[in-house]
Amino acid sequence: MRLLSRFLIAALVGFSVSSLIALASYSLGLWPGRDSSLLRFIVYYSCPFAVLLGVAAAVQPRRSTVQKSSLLVAILVGTVLGFACTYYVFRFSLPIHRWAFLMLSCWVPSGISAMLVAAFGKRLSIVTGIAVLCLAAIFLTEPIFNAFTHNQQLTVAFITPSEASTAQLAANPETDGFVTAAEIQTAKDEVIERIRGLGYGEEFRVLSLTRQGKGKNALAIVVVRTRVKKDVVLPEPDGSTVVYVQQPDKWEKKPPEVPTLRRGIEIWLPKPTNDELAFFTIWNAPGFGLSGRITGKVSDLPR
Repeated sequence: MRLLSRFLIAALVGFSVSSLIALASYSLGLWPGRDSSLLRFIVYYSCPFAVLLGVAAAVQPRRSTVQKSSLLVAILVGTVLGFACTYYVFRFSLPIHRWAFLMLSCWVPSGISAMLVAAFGKRLSIVTGIAVLCLAAIFLTEPIFNAFTHNQQLTVAFITPSEASTAQLAANPETDGFVTAAEIQTAKDEVIERIRGLGYGEEFRVLSLTRQGKGKNALAIVVVRTRVKKDVVLPEPDGSTVVYVQQPDKWEKKPPEVPTLRRGIEIWLPKPTNDELAFFTIWNAPGFGLSGRITGKVSDLPR
């Protein structure tokens, strides 16, 4: 009967803590990407994880006093189980690898909490420690994730010179990631100001303006004129501003020394029969991509 009681208590604590952290983090907007499918995913898989915690608690000897060595063992077992379950689910089920980071923030605290309650019961010090652990998991996951993955608020602008040869160019999406028209206009003004600051005196028109991610601000300006000739990945700036200018045989980077990240803006050429000039995907730290295209009557453009 004692084994069954410890099994049920550990399973209930593990599931409750995991679900609480997931629901609170999602509701407060502290999860990168704010994907509701991830919330359902974690809550669903917290059920078999809770069963695993219950089994581990049932075979773990109960401690009558809180000893330092016993406390460390309970924390170690809960941590190992959280990592092991995350690895297993990541290995066979996760569609986006960065989801594993968020799963760890739920399952490691829940594993530790379940093992502590199973070993020492509902002592005030244990309950207090679990509460602190939950708060840390809720509020510290995002800044740790941002630092670890170089997450940032990235604005990407595709622009083109305001001239006759580019008059029929357009892009989809035109805007994304902004709340008000005032925000869009402010971002467009900043783009034009930055491009002029690099010595470009001609007039430009913004085809597409998108913003995604959280953290420090970064701006990438891509100047397009004609159909792209080959696929390319333009590295994302690291908390700074970069301009990529389309040339006949390459993309010119300005300033050339600006720091960049490994992920970037993918641009690839469309089929020759299409009116598109290019397709693009902008990747962010949570592993999601925003896709779009630049269109125009290619036959009217200089080759």
